[in-house]
Amino acid sequence: MADVNPTRFENIPPYPESKEDRKQNIVLAVIETPKLTRHKFAFNPAFGAFELRATIAEGLTWPYDYGFIPGTLADDGDPLDVLYLNDEPTFTGCLVKARVLGLVRLKKNDVENDRILACAARMSGVSQSTDSYNEIDDLPEAQLSSICRFLVEYSEDQGNAIRFKGTHGVESAFKAIDKAVSAFKKRGKAESGHG
Repeated sequence: MADVNPTRFENIPPYPESKEDRKQNIVLAVIETPKLTRHKFAFNPAFGAFELRATIAEGLTWPYDYGFIPGTLADDGDPLDVLYLNDEPTFTGCLVKARVLGLVRLKKNDVENDRILACAARMSGVSQSTDSYNEIDDLPEAQLSSICRFLVEYSEDQGNAIRFKGTHGVESAFKAIDKAVSAFKKRGKAESGHG
């Protein structure tokens, strides 16, 4: 196929350049599906556009913003997924600074399929409900349980065999991110013939 990808999301680094952002556990994320919509969108790299992949039942909406960390390659062959907690929905294609809290470890169809759990970066002069979160264990127990249940039930509804393997903190999340960054770089070298 001809090179038609004008967006170049693959050129966005996973980590921001600011050392201050890095101290706050910030990664960059691209939102595919904003919360409060019935539609599930996914980035199609062949065309450089977001496509409608599914619509959930009437009366239901996505409870969280959902997207990916650019410059990563997860075990399932896609960029590493991120569930982004914030007070208001963003929009499809929005680049956000996401403060990593931990990860939800899942196995989907016998393949590791971790979801990074992150929230909005703290903003000077603006109070957000996620400001007090530093680790996954800082979330209210009911909220974390709801997130895990949503991730499992949505995947099962899509016909996948899913196994919940627990939640883990910031350190485990960054190990998963670093592994996915390395896999992305390795694939790039292999595709260019320099690997």
